Amino acid sequence: MRGRDEGGGRPYISNNVVNSTAEYLIQVGVLHGDLNLTLRAPEPEDPRAVAERRLALSLLDQWRAEADAWRMADPAPLPVRWTPSHQVKSAGTSLWTDSGRTLADQFLGLDRRRLVVLGGAGSGKTVLAVLLTLELLARRIEGAYGRGRGHGPDDGADDGADAGADVPLPLLLSLESWDTRRLTLAAWLEERLRSDHPGLPFVDGVHPARLLVRQRRVLPVLDGLDELPEHRRAEVLDALTTGLGADGDAVLVSRTDAYAALYRAGHALPDATVIQSLPLRRRDVARYLEQVARRSGREDAWTPLVRALADEPFSRPLADALSNPLMVWLARQAYAHAPADPRELVERAFPDRWAVEAHLLDRIVPAAFPPLPADHGRLHPPRTWDAARARTWLAYLARLMSRRQESELAWWRLSQAPLPRLLALPALIAAGMVASVLIRIVTADYAASSWLGELSVTTPVLGGVVFAFLARMVTDHWFGHRLAEPRRTANPLLFVSALRAVERHSRVGPIARLAVLYGGPALVVLLLALYAFGGRDPVLVLLTVGAVLPGLLMVVYAAPADAVDAATPRELLRGEQSALLTTVTLVAPLIGLGTGGFYALRGGHGLWPGVAAWLGASATLFLLSPSSRWLLAKGTLAPTGRVPWSLMTFLEDARTAGLLQRSGGTYRFRNRRLQDHLAGRTTRPAVPPPAGAHRQVPRQVSAGDRETPGEEHARATDDRTDPGADGPQPDGTDTGDATANPKGTGDADGTAPPDGTRAPFGRRAPYDSRALRAEHTADHYLLQGRSRRLPMAHWPVIGTLTVMYAVRFSVTGQWQEPEGWAGLLVFPVLGVVVCLVGLLMPSRRLELELTREGVRGRFGRRRCHYAWPDVTEIAVRRVVVRGRDAHFYALQVRLRQGAPAPGRRHRLDDGWYLVLSLGLTEEVDPQLAAALADFAGTRWRRARTG
Repeated sequence: MRGRDEGGGRPYISNNVVNSTAEYLIQVGVLHGDLNLTLRAPEPEDPRAVAERRLALSLLDQWRAEADAWRMADPAPLPVRWTPSHQVKSAGTSLWTDSGRTLADQFLGLDRRRLVVLGGAGSGKTVLAVLLTLELLARRIEGAYGRGRGHGPDDGADDGADAGADVPLPLLLSLESWDTRRLTLAAWLEERLRSDHPGLPFVDGVHPARLLVRQRRVLPVLDGLDELPEHRRAEVLDALTTGLGADGDAVLVSRTDAYAALYRAGHALPDATVIQSLPLRRRDVARYLEQVARRSGREDAWTPLVRALADEPFSRPLADALSNPLMVWLARQAYAHAPADPRELVERAFPDRWAVEAHLLDRIVPAAFPPLPADHGRLHPPRTWDAARARTWLAYLARLMSRRQESELAWWRLSQAPLPRLLALPALIAAGMVASVLIRIVTADYAASSWLGELSVTTPVLGGVVFAFLARMVTDHWFGHRLAEPRRTANPLLFVSALRAVERHSRVGPIARLAVLYGGPALVVLLLALYAFGGRDPVLVLLTVGAVLPGLLMVVYAAPADAVDAATPRELLRGEQSALLTTVTLVAPLIGLGTGGFYALRGGHGLWPGVAAWLGASATLFLLSPSSRWLLAKGTLAPTGRVPWSLMTFLEDARTAGLLQRSGGTYRFRNRRLQDHLAGRTTRPAVPPPAGAHRQVPRQVSAGDRETPGEEHARATDDRTDPGADGPQPDGTDTGDATANPKGTGDADGTAPPDGTRAPFGRRAPYDSRALRAEHTADHYLLQGRSRRLPMAHWPVIGTLTVMYAVRFSVTGQWQEPEGWAGLLVFPVLGVVVCLVGLLMPSRRLELELTREGVRGRFGRRRCHYAWPDVTEIAVRRVVVRGRDAHFYALQVRLRQGAPAPGRRHRLDDGWYLVLSLGLTEEVDPQLAAALADFAGTRWRRARTG
């Protein structure tokens, strides 16, 4: 606003700014008079909203990187069409249609935001889940920023803010990482948020994971139901249904045949909208490949294939194969660069679609690792991976994952492969022997001059080993870490930040937390005060500096880093190596200082005992770290040609090429079909019956949108599996793994016992000497006999004690003494003795009785009885007691609320109660399974039958 001052002299300019977010105010010219500024502090933002926005940004960056690696939108997403499922009835009131709306609009418009995405192998299910996740995150962030910009009440920002507030935070996870026996759905989501995003802004002093999950702000997008072992699928789906409750939302991704089988058995996600993918149309594929050719500059090479797809009569095998999105992506990747020529797809005569798919799957690895041209201007040639060797490495990893029935590749679990496990104990002893030799070389002069000789070195080394063990055990218990899993730790230079993270991320109770955080420093002060004023006992210095302080310091520096973004596998490896370096350079020297001070205060030489204790502690911390297991895996697998030496670089290059994807700190194959093909587990599905045997549904289609034969078959049959999916086929043939008894009865070799009966439990049971007899009538089933128990629960403890002794035995130099090698066998022999004692104990009575009124179990003196009206579910499950897996299976029941509960000896985790212990596998005899289905009805949850 312009004007003049009261004297009519100098003009003045007045600028009024309301609700401004300007960070700088610049005055140009000469200032006459006063400058008045009215500053209004911005309204404080809700801490929960800040945490949600930070989490959304982190997830958006993560999945954008994966989408770019898969080239989902380059040049555009494949035009996959979705329709309500014909094999599974959709319980949702809204139907998914190709109405032109975005994925987020259609999902948010559902009456119940529960979506089940079905399709065959490579049909675009995971791509849909990723694109939906990205759209929801983008909309959530847009709404969050709309709320935080300080818009006025009339600027139209409220609509966007409200819309963003209504959008949940999608969390895309693999169901394989969910242990339903140990964690509920909410606890699993909280654990993943805590471990993947430990640096989210805290709300009221605690991590926001529990708040976001309990307030239903997190939308679980769960992939890989069909990748689970068959016996786990129903268990996981039921746990998901229980965890969602009446108002929880979720997105579930699965192959059609796997979910349809669960649906027919009575397991399904209630109130969910179920959609299924349709095969791609030829003209849509032609348009897509034409865009790809135009962007790559190889129109001449792609023109025959594009023209054949669009205009000319086309061979049915190739048309059927390219109706699958995965095959289109493989064709694009395999023929992206010369000299690969897509003309061979048109010119070569393929017998059927499976030959086309096998051809494309075979070409993807050479296309992902092409030979790079030599650069004469460089001293060293550019690094490249040999395609044949890359195929060998990927095939080994795929076989390893398939053998474990896993879809996630974690670098810290590679040491569990057969060869590293076989060589683990010898390698541990060898590494300890090398460390002991180095210690002896360093301290040779001191040992020679000491009247104790070698004992003057082995004693402080043993002390360092013991104190390092104690520090590691306290740290693992404090943060709930498993010894075999890596950790991303805080910066050791930021002590205050690390100290703050100690309390935030602790997994112990409040009493233990207060005792350590306040009692630990108080104990240090008390011990030093006792030393200063109570007689100067050197033992107090040893306990303070060599035991208590290292434990506290290791807890502080092992605190998780406050990083918002999920850790990648390479970051986890670097974090673990950094944590190891921190403990070796800060914790181990403190143990050595305490030990050296103890010897010095006693009037001896303190330097070399301190050095020996430091080296012993360093060797122990290294041998117990995941880094040592990583080196063990590479040191055994790489020389034998199973993996490359630069394994992490190779895996990241494979991910960049689109063969792998990152899932948190692990890798997964781009598609399970690719994993099965590399593992050599792909089986040609059975040929379906002629289409004329089923009722055809006439449908008008235009010439340009004429469906492929595979699409006509998918629409014409609503009670058969997808022709491109694995699993049970229309004729009853199972294309999956045939691990069950092929003859269906009898023992593993297919022969039946002479008396026509068999023990109705797993073939590998923790009991032997069974003489079980079964009586079955219309209203009564009785299984009785006697059994001797074979104890197995003590072996994990035996293994831990053996490892501890091996470290002490090798590092302290006892391997030079013959009796030391004999001591190495003490704990394994003790484990065998416990097993033999269990076998020699008197046999105990075993009974299982099923009637129309209830179920009764007895083992020895343990008895239990459950009435059917009180039982809501009966199943064969792993036994988990107080969070610990007992490593065997049992028949268990879940009771209704308010039902009388048995004694504490029968109580298990998650509301389950023990009926009868079965064996080491979940397999159940078909006769017993039939009896349970007869007497328990819908309460019986089927498991695998042997």
